[in-house]
Amino acid sequence: MKGISKRTTKLGFNVLRLHFSADADKDPTTEKGKRWLEDAKKGMSDVRWRQEYEIEYDALSGTLVFPGFDESVHMVEPIRLDPNEWTTYQGADPHSRTEHAFVYLKVNRSGEMVIPWSYWPDGVNEERANNHESRLTVKDYGELLKIIEEDNSFNLKPWYRVMDVAAKNFNADEARSIFDAYRDEGFVFYPAKRNIGYVGYDAIAEALKPKPFTVGNEEKAKPTLTIFAGCGDNDELAYQLKTLRYREWKGNVADKDAPEEPEQRRRHLVDCLSYIVLSDPVLIDRSAPKATFQPIYPALGY
Repeated sequence: MKGISKRTTKLGFNVLRLHFSADADKDPTTEKGKRWLEDAKKGMSDVRWRQEYEIEYDALSGTLVFPGFDESVHMVEPIRLDPNEWTTYQGADPHSRTEHAFVYLKVNRSGEMVIPWSYWPDGVNEERANNHESRLTVKDYGELLKIIEEDNSFNLKPWYRVMDVAAKNFNADEARSIFDAYRDEGFVFYPAKRNIGYVGYDAIAEALKPKPFTVGNEEKAKPTLTIFAGCGDNDELAYQLKTLRYREWKGNVADKDAPEEPEQRRRHLVDCLSYIVLSDPVLIDRSAPKATFQPIYPALGY
């Protein structure tokens, strides 16, 4: 029968494989199926489509997470952005051993997103250890963030800050979490949404896709997300976006799905960015009247 097949595992178990083409309404050889296919593939990369819908178990193995990233398209010259037209968000990715990473993102009323600044002092703790110095502390990071945010060049004071929820399990000292430690330094972070199934990465990939727009009689395209070149560690962020790959599968893919997780190394700034996009950043209109109520429970919003 069309769209239905069988594979047999090494242990002799028969596994039924059901392809979407088994449904007559989804058969891509028909007009109705073609329309369904075009709509279903929207917002999904080709490689993930092949894995999820074409039953290609190893489709993601070793592939780039962001194949659409292009420095010539996504890296732009920095410009001054009107703080009334752009709202700033910050994402943080702290670790117990690796240096903490930070990304600032601005968004306007059209949903366009710009990364004006990022920071990840890779290798600093190792260098400090070689000099018999202690590791960077939350206080050290806080002092640096204050310097960055007090510089009016990019108006980086965030409206909202999010941090990897795992930081609740990291102790800045024996008495408090990293969330508490940053709060004591004047930085209130909220727990980021969990990047389950790496949906945050999918959202980044979608924002990197050039979208068509019209200027007069001319058709053009530009991505939703761009990055200021040469600012902070933005070039490192670009490198991570350009090189991050899914783990390569070296087993028998006929018996087991390939791993769907990216490589663990050198992705901290990308994780920061994913926490921000998962928070659904929007422009906050500062010209609108401010609410007069004060929530009793700020974390819950009421």
